[in-house]
Amino acid sequence: MIGKKTIVVGLDGAHFELIEPWIEAGHLPNIERAVDNGVTADLHSVHPPVTSPNWKAYATGKNPGKLGIFWWENVDMNEERVYYPEQRKSRHPEFWEIIGNHSSAGVINVPTTYPPRNVEPFIVAGAPDADGSGYTHPERLEKELEERLDYRVTKSTPIKNQPQKAADEIADLIDLRFRTAKYLLREYGPEFLQVTTFYLNSLHHYFWNGNETLEGWKVVDRHLGEFLDQEYNIVLMSDHGSTEIDTVFHVNTWLEQQGYLTPDLSVSEAMERIGITTERLVGLSTKLGIQELARQTAPSWLLNRIPSNGGEVQRESKMSNLNWKETTALASGQGPMYIDRQVPDYQQVRSELKKKLMNLTGPNGTKVAADVHRGEEVYSGPYVEEAPDLIIEQTDGVHIQGGLGRDEVFSRPENDGWRGENKGIGLFVASGPDFNSERLGDVSILDLAPTMLHLHGCEIPHSLDGKVRNEIYRKSSDAFRREVVFNEQESMTPHDTQSPETDEEVQDRLKDLGYME
Repeated sequence: MIGKKTIVVGLDGAHFELIEPWIEAGHLPNIERAVDNGVTADLHSVHPPVTSPNWKAYATGKNPGKLGIFWWENVDMNEERVYYPEQRKSRHPEFWEIIGNHSSAGVINVPTTYPPRNVEPFIVAGAPDADGSGYTHPERLEKELEERLDYRVTKSTPIKNQPQKAADEIADLIDLRFRTAKYLLREYGPEFLQVTTFYLNSLHHYFWNGNETLEGWKVVDRHLGEFLDQEYNIVLMSDHGSTEIDTVFHVNTWLEQQGYLTPDLSVSEAMERIGITTERLVGLSTKLGIQELARQTAPSWLLNRIPSNGGEVQRESKMSNLNWKETTALASGQGPMYIDRQVPDYQQVRSELKKKLMNLTGPNGTKVAADVHRGEEVYSGPYVEEAPDLIIEQTDGVHIQGGLGRDEVFSRPENDGWRGENKGIGLFVASGPDFNSERLGDVSILDLAPTMLHLHGCEIPHSLDGKVRNEIYRKSSDAFRREVVFNEQESMTPHDTQSPETDEEVQDRLKDLGYME
């Protein structure tokens, strides 16, 4: 017999580092209640500790080498291309689909779930990739949510231009996610429910431990109390953690100064000289109420060359602002670095870069990298050949900025927008009738899919990289006593649904939402 309903609350970017002072001060009594009565652990992300690929790794139980998703962007040095692998998001079954086929499962607002899959009885795809329509299965649910709850997927206020208004909107959106969860729980009664607060990490990034962030967490805490009162199995988890930024490392400026990268920024530099920057254009279009129109009508060749106030061009804009023929290495933000594998001394270059990065220190003497990994050391699967050649594991307090065009290698966070950065250790709490009540060691984000599948009486596909963490279950529970059963085959046909959006459209939304710099 399977135990109580399970509700998983996904808290993007959450870790005890941020919330423990608030718990001790009595601001988050229901989270404290879950921690005191449940099992807790540090939850380790896959590399790099970023929303994408970690939510997809969580959903599938598979590492990025099997998914082919290594950050918000992939880089192909041979094809001279920076792109978002949108079409790969739907190729692997997600564990809630398996639970939905076995009993019933509902999912709300998990990143990287757009376009929505056939989860039964429902899925509401999440930001930042989902947009204002086509985000539910079944399709009719979209109208129902909008009519009953005034549901919306994304925020409309640019956080850089109107921080307080954006923070208030985020708190409202977090509240809306939970009200939606309660409504769908009543109407559809799924045995498993996942509700995720994606924008919580936007608060971490821009406000860190400020009152704006605390207000968002208080909304989470208030709703959590109602779930705990029902004696459900409650899981709190995050895709990665967060930490306060002390130093910003402009990795591509460093690569340029070291002779590995040659930009071509003539157009962008000319725009900066005459005062045309992304921040000014976003601010103006927001004031005029034409932000969406401006994005749709401006030609991509122009948008890709508009710098930020710091002179940087970012993400897919790198394609238009890089001299590929004279570039040996190019980095994304937050860790991934790609090296031209056609150079005759490729392995020597990779070893040289790793050594230099491991020895590099910032202005305050702190090492930039806690470690530097080769791609094949941390990934496995058919996409390893497309993986970053090196992954810089950021030291806590260091934010790696991946744009092109900055003059300085290091800067202060107050000059660059973000106050909080991701880190590889997130949060795990499990409280309820089927869960233990003790402190565990480390848990991998890849362990959660098989652990949830087993809790709900499902067979575990052999293709999963994680393992069932039996010590999480209470010894008197059915899950603890029941044998883990594996399945040689995936329990359903993998999807291969192509999003109608282009790489540029996806990246534009990430930027507009203020989730990426």
